This record gives sequence, C-alpha cells and structure tokens, in this order.
Amino acid sequence: MQDRETLSKLILNDTVASILKQGSPAEHAIKALQTVLHWLGFDNELNWVKFGADGAYGKSTRAAVAAFASLNGSTANGSRVTQPLLQKILERYDILEELKQLSEDIDKNRIEKHYRFRGNDKIRIASLQTLLNESGFGRQLKWKKYGADGDYGRSTVAAVAAFAQRQGDNSKGYILTKQLAESIVEQISSLLGSSWKTPAPVASSITDKLEIKSVTGNHNRQYIKVSNGISSKQFGKFRKGLFTRGNHSPLTFMQSRAADLNALRLSRSEINVMVAVAENEGRLDAINTWDNAFLSFGMFQWTAGVAGSKGELPALLARIKGENTDLFEKYFGRHDLGVSDITAGLTHGRFTLTGNKLKTSAAKEVLRKANWAFIFWFAGQDPAIQAIEVKHAVRRLDHFYDTDRYKVANRYKVSDLVTSEYGVGLILDNHVNRPAYVKHCLAKALEKTHLDHPEEWGTSEENRLIEAYLDIRINYGNSPMTDAEKRARVTRKYLNNGTISDVRGSFKRR
Repeated sequence: MQDRETLSKLILNDTVASILKQGSPAEHAIKALQTVLHWLGFDNELNWVKFGADGAYGKSTRAAVAAFASLNGSTANGSRVTQPLLQKILERYDILEELKQLSEDIDKNRIEKHYRFRGNDKIRIASLQTLLNESGFGRQLKWKKYGADGDYGRSTVAAVAAFAQRQGDNSKGYILTKQLAESIVEQISSLLGSSWKTPAPVASSITDKLEIKSVTGNHNRQYIKVSNGISSKQFGKFRKGLFTRGNHSPLTFMQSRAADLNALRLSRSEINVMVAVAENEGRLDAINTWDNAFLSFGMFQWTAGVAGSKGELPALLARIKGENTDLFEKYFGRHDLGVSDITAGLTHGRFTLTGNKLKTSAAKEVLRKANWAFIFWFAGQDPAIQAIEVKHAVRRLDHFYDTDRYKVANRYKVSDLVTSEYGVGLILDNHVNRPAYVKHCLAKALEKTHLDHPEEWGTSEENRLIEAYLDIRINYGNSPMTDAEKRARVTRKYLNNGTISDVRGSFKRR
C-alpha cells in the first residue's frame, strides 16, 4: 500500500516521466514501481528472483514496463513510464485482490454459492462489481451512482446478464455461473503478467511504532500483518484498504457477559432483543477500510461517513468517552484521535486527528492506513469496549422507535405499533440493513391489514401487522433488504426457543 502511495504522489506532482525512467537515481520510487509490477505478475521480466526490488531502472525493469504496456494497448518501449501508463498500472493493481478473490472461488467451486441475487457476502459481490466495471459494464451497474457497494441487486443482475450476452450465454444474471466467472478472470488476467497468481512476499516496514509487513497467505493472496509487540493481526487486502471479519461474536459476548451489560443500564428486554438480532450482524472486532466510508468498525459496522459527511463511528467513540474517559484514552486518545460535532442522541459526528477535523474525503484517507485498522481492531478485543458497542447498538432505537421525528403514515410512532420483543428485534434488524425502509414497510403493512387504533390492539393484532410487514419487506424498494427472509428466520429462532417474546407490550426499556 505504501508503494501505491509513493507512485500516486508522482502523478499528483506531475513528475512521473522525469523520475521513472532508465538510469534514474530515484531508488525509492523505482522500488515502488518494481514491487507493483511484481504483484502484477511480471517476475520473469523483472528477473525478480535475482534482483527483487533493487531500485535500479535497468534492462529488467524496462522489459517489465514494456511487457505491461504491450498487454495494455501501449507501444511504449519501457525506457520510461509516462503518466497515463502509470495510471493504467495502478488501475490494474487496484483490482488485483478482487481478481484473486474470484479466481480462488473458482478453484474452490464456490462461485454460485456467493455470487447471486441478494447474496450477503458484500466483499465478494463488491469484487465482482469492480471486475464488471473494469470489463466495461459500468452503465449497467450504475457505477457512478452506486460504485462497488456489495449489493447484488438489479443493477448487478443487469451487468452480469450483459456480460453473459457478450459471451454468447443466455444467463439472466441472477447467478454468476462458474463459466462466466472463468471468462471474467481470463479476460482481465490477459492484461497482467504470467505470475500474477503466484508472487513472492515483499519486505516489511515499520510505521507509527507498529510493525507492518506484507505477507503472502493461502492461495498466494496478499495480506498485511500488523503487530504492536503485544498482539498481532493479519488483515485481508481489498481495493484501497484492509478488512477482517473479526473473531468476537456479539451473541457469545452477550450470553457470557450479562453483568457487564447490566452495569451499563441495559434492561433484560433490551439484551434479549440484541441477542436475537446479533446473529445477523457483524462481529465486535470487524474492520473495513476499503469502501467509500473510509473506516468501518464493530457489530453494526459504524463508519467514518462518506465523502465529507458525518459518520456513526465518531458517535460510538463519543459514547465510549462519555462512559469511560480512561478507556477512550487507552485506545484512541493516546493516538491523537478525537471526536467533534457530535449530534444530539449520539447518532453522528466527525473525527479529529491532532486537533484537526477530518471533514473531507482527502482528510479521511488517512483512516485507510494499516495502523488505524489495527488500533480499532485491538480496541475491539477489550470486553469493556465490546459492552459499549452493544449499548450503542441498542440506543439505535432512539433514532426511530419512540420519537415524533419518525412517524409511520404520518400518524404513528413505531412504538405505538410494535411493542413486543420479537417485533422490535425485526425492525431493529431492518433499520441496520435498510434504515429508510422501516416506516414505509410498516405503513404498507397497516394498509394491507386494515388495522387501526393501535391503542386497542392485543397480541394477535400486532402479530398480524408483523406478518404483513415481513412479507412486504422482502421486495420493498429499489434495493430490497439483503436476505430479508433468512434474517427473519434467525430472529424467529430466538422466539421459538423462548429468548424473546411476541406478546404485545413485552419489550421494556430501562
């Protein structure tokens, strides 16, 4: 990742052609170029086994640049790198991990399991979307609007179908077949060197007192390993950043640490609901620095916010700071990370770094660095942080459950309609996945059931509303809730085993 940053700065400073040329003394930049070409599969041309990234722009580097140029429609002889050619090199480098992901899934026969309409593996689906865009199907993907959002919805269906048509395949696009996946990999890998799937590891570096090194794992995938001398973590590389799905399940935590949650003034009913919802959510130490929100953390994948917008993650840190200042300083304050502009109810805010607000995309880019992925992951190992994550997740209800600011059919608060633990669990899960849809789905359920006067309802009336709501949310909206039926089955499991109740009025808050 540091190599990419080094090369990007040359483009920004308009110094590519003057630095990346045969005989140049700029060893640092040339090493970065050689390392990127190595990952792109040009080991033979680089004579990598003998020279590695030696910082000398000689015959081997010239051969590698020329080989890349030839495969990518350029007549450059490799004696120097032009700015357009370097931009193309970085474009190919940026999709390399996506290509490896798809290739690995082909080898393991798991394409049709993960790459399908409304599938729930966002990273894999985002990989597919990136590769389809690279293959010329950005219009069908509505790339400028959605980018690689990890949602296999109608736009991705259209893109897969269009790719299939180009291949002479009559697929409707709802499932990516293994044959289509192989065609994608074959076409894009033809632009790379022969060893793109089997590169050797590169050397380590030290940043911010953390040891950060690139390592090669199973199936020759590139990972970033970070250590602080106490703990170490290996992160997957994806697009511009890193990720880990984490190890700490919210469900396991809540089942074993009820006392910690009681100390944070959560009611038994609130804990029950979170137990029922947790299986559908992320892990307490999950990290993502690859998407357009820069940094995401925790069970609800709270983010730093897209572009210049405020995000939910600073609000989580504000809650940590409010609950336990020492805990905040231990994990975040000591790294000069702070919070600012926190909205009422601890819903959104901004990060500050060394006192400066991160208010723009350019300012937030620093959050993609490996040290921040590790800092947040390391914090997520602490049960005290985990407990506050759960409390913050419960407090999401404050945004929409019992407030005049969020009304169903412009008449009812959600709390007027849904008062059972089962119902609250379902709508909370919906709000995490598609927050804008909750009140609209409930409004349509009211219309479908002809129910009115909720103050007179009993359990049977609420259950009728919930059943109608569950049916509606399956297909509601241009981008329906991900795996709505599966998520509902998970929540119902906890109703069937007695963890939560569907009795009207069973949900109690402290």
